Amino acid sequence: MTEHSRSQPRRPGQLPAEKQRDLAAARRQEWGTLVMRVTVVAALYAALGSSQALHAVWLKSLWSLLPPIAFLLAVRLESWPPTRRFPYGFYRAGSIAFLTSALALTCMGGYLIFAGARSLIEHHQPSLSTINAAAGPAHWTGWWIIAALAYSVAVPWIIGRRRQQLAIDLHDKGLYADASMGRVNWLAGSAAIIGVLGIGFGVWWLDFAAALAIGLDITWHGLRHLYTAICDLIDEIPRRIGSSELDPLGAEIRDFLRGHEWIRDVRVRLREEGRLLTGIALICPYEDEASLAQFESAREKIEAMDWRLLDFQLVPVCDTTFERYCIETPDQWSPD
Repeated sequence: MTEHSRSQPRRPGQLPAEKQRDLAAARRQEWGTLVMRVTVVAALYAALGSSQALHAVWLKSLWSLLPPIAFLLAVRLESWPPTRRFPYGFYRAGSIAFLTSALALTCMGGYLIFAGARSLIEHHQPSLSTINAAAGPAHWTGWWIIAALAYSVAVPWIIGRRRQQLAIDLHDKGLYADASMGRVNWLAGSAAIIGVLGIGFGVWWLDFAAALAIGLDITWHGLRHLYTAICDLIDEIPRRIGSSELDPLGAEIRDFLRGHEWIRDVRVRLREEGRLLTGIALICPYEDEASLAQFESAREKIEAMDWRLLDFQLVPVCDTTFERYCIETPDQWSPD
């Protein structure tokens, strides 16, 4: 019996060598990301004044520590072997990490919207002095705040691009969502700089407007990622990472099985478990031509199609059962 024909699912430790290297690189980069984000939080805290926009960026930077922590914990958990209590293993730890990060981002954005709107309504003016009140531009303390904000903008650009490619290679949506937040970080930092400059020139409300804009942008991205994470957990049909397009693997498996003369019809169902996929094919065979050996051979070839296939089962069903469960359901692998 070959490695692919075992009755138990393959474990993540048996990823292809290239993917194991990618996963190790992702872990190193997430540790580096965590360290650099801690320095951003420290720099912003040291410069923290009364600017509402700066408080918004500082809170965002503080909460941005959660995604890399969640990723590192998920990688650790998913490597645990199945137990009697958890016979399917811990592969969904990645999906839970993605949900946690998205929920945290959404809550943080909602808080920033509330805080910015309340300050605008109540006309809370920041206590940071204007440029004229500080005896000229050279003595204005706001420059230190702007320097800290510029650093918070630079760090995501330094660490973002390579992580995003690794996320695509590893099919890790949590890592991808975190790595793709570079635009949000850039907008948040830039808006905060505008807000601080607004204080410097006496336009106090610009600071709160910037904080409100940051909150709206963060909430939008948080809700989008939250929607994707929830869909994954309720077993939505897999889609390409970072896109709404259907993952082509399901159609490839369906077409492969339909090419066998002993198969009358087939329906393929895939679902995501973290970065991996599990699935089932309901097969209506020609009973006189099908054999267990043919089923086993087809399953081995399917599992060899894609490294993400953690486990795939071929289930023979009779005509009546197939019609009852499949015939009224449109082919899910057809384009939307």
